[in-house]
Amino acid sequence: MGLDGFRGRKVAIKQTHAHLLKQPELAERYRKLLRNEAALSGRLRHPNIVRLLDADEDALPPYLVLEYVDGQPLSDFATPDTLLPVPQVLDIAFKCCNALEYACREGLVHRDIKPANLMLARGGDVKLTDFGAALSLRSDATQLSGLVGSPSYMSPEQVREQDLTHHSDMFSLAVVVYELLTGRRPFDGDTDFATLYKISHEAPTPPSLLRASLPAHVDEVLLRALAKEPADRFATWADFAQALLAAHRGLPRQRSQDTEAERFAALRALPFFADFHDVALWELMRLGSWRRLEQGTVLMRENTPGDSFCILIEGQVAVSRQGWNLSTLGPGVTLGEMTYLRPDNRTRTATAVAETEVLVLKVRNPALREASEDLQSRFDKAFIKLLVGRLIATNEQLAEWELVAAPGPAGG
Repeated sequence: MGLDGFRGRKVAIKQTHAHLLKQPELAERYRKLLRNEAALSGRLRHPNIVRLLDADEDALPPYLVLEYVDGQPLSDFATPDTLLPVPQVLDIAFKCCNALEYACREGLVHRDIKPANLMLARGGDVKLTDFGAALSLRSDATQLSGLVGSPSYMSPEQVREQDLTHHSDMFSLAVVVYELLTGRRPFDGDTDFATLYKISHEAPTPPSLLRASLPAHVDEVLLRALAKEPADRFATWADFAQALLAAHRGLPRQRSQDTEAERFAALRALPFFADFHDVALWELMRLGSWRRLEQGTVLMRENTPGDSFCILIEGQVAVSRQGWNLSTLGPGVTLGEMTYLRPDNRTRTATAVAETEVLVLKVRNPALREASEDLQSRFDKAFIKLLVGRLIATNEQLAEWELVAAPGPAGG
């Protein structure tokens, strides 16, 4: 950061690090990136694009002077414990569409749309930055070629090194929005090569499977923008923006942040989650759906198929089998987890009925299988501990029955 002495304002200074200029090949590439950004972004004037104020390509090191944005990159809001409210994410995406539509009219394809290149100002506005890798469709000058951009956010046509249009940036923006909504990227491999393969060949998991509160029409918008073929995406930026706006208008009234904090605290207080760190709990918060149910509600019924389990947060539940009451359970237990642990047998083995008003967190089995490996591992360990505890309790009960049933000593 610097200070513009003439105008008395803060500015951002972007420099090429000196160590990158020591090797001739690297030096030429980074000078070209800086030159490209100066040439292309210098003419852009849009409220959602960071403005270039000055540049010196011949300085040592070369630098750009940019509009200062008092805020944070969107990469700070891309993990399950830092996610922004859904309406705000859709609003950010809408503004990005407007900025990229403007860049498209100027003949530019950004080629490096990612959370780190999108700044969220303190006032709530969003600013697109870093046009160093941008492609000008109207220039005859030699431009950066090959695989340009960040692997996780590349479009399939970028991976194949084909000619690019605005549809490539549209795909990349959809990846960013997906990540801001779920805390996960739609295509994420163990290596860059594995990630690029997934981008080209694998279908993304619907985001609502990773964040149960997302309505189906948000899935539809994002999955269309993530289509493998450019022609299958939205035809124009305006079409994408209107679809996002319609999804925004169709959202249910959101819970307050205080309510989410209270629910997080309720999970943290349960012994079942003792070995879950905060990030894992926030991921679970997004993954499951919260339900407050009246007394007498049947949560699950024996001999019927199931593909989910419930965590009892508040209240009491009676568990029975073939009409015989087995137990009454309180907060902190799971119900129906055997359909997750035994995917080859999805039949419920007992009936669970709310004895009081209850609050449960329902988790769909397919959603947990698509969750992070860390969350799956912690559930596996918690389920094992739970089942061992139930086995010990059953053995102790059997021992008591044996003592009761044992004959007394013979009388004299």
